[in-house]
Amino acid sequence: MFVVKMVMICLIILICNAIGKIKADSFQQRYLELKKLKRGLGIFRSKLEFTYEPVGEIFEDISRLVYEEEDNIFKRFLENNDWNLAIENQKNFEKEDKEVAKGLGKMLGKLDKDGQLNEIYLVDGFIDKQIEEAFEVKQKNEKLYKVLGRSVGLAIAIILI
Repeated sequence: MFVVKMVMICLIILICNAIGKIKADSFQQRYLELKKLKRGLGIFRSKLEFTYEPVGEIFEDISRLVYEEEDNIFKRFLENNDWNLAIENQKNFEKEDKEVAKGLGKMLGKLDKDGQLNEIYLVDGFIDKQIEEAFEVKQKNEKLYKVLGRSVGLAIAIILI
């Protein structure tokens, strides 16, 4: 009976630790996704400015170079031809991140080259602010949730003992 109780307590501690780590990792994922989007926009801006490649080919390159073919905004845009839908399906973004990223979709393909470049610069500036905020939130909350998961697990273990 004692062994079963100890195993259950260890499982509770491990589960609480895992939950805390999963929540902490969500802050890291948001930060990384915003950094990838910024890098993708940088490639998009450069290729739009200096090459005559169509947007679809540029997005394929970004998908391959930045995201290494994993699920991403640029790939979803190519599949659905809808930037807003691609942004809405981004699970790691907060509401504000999605609104900023949707700003690019309003003018995508509707302006001349200079207009699109200006739009990319504008969205890029907003994304910089989102990255700064995501980094601050990550720094603040990452340790908090890890420690909180550990503490809750230990508290439950102490109560059960």
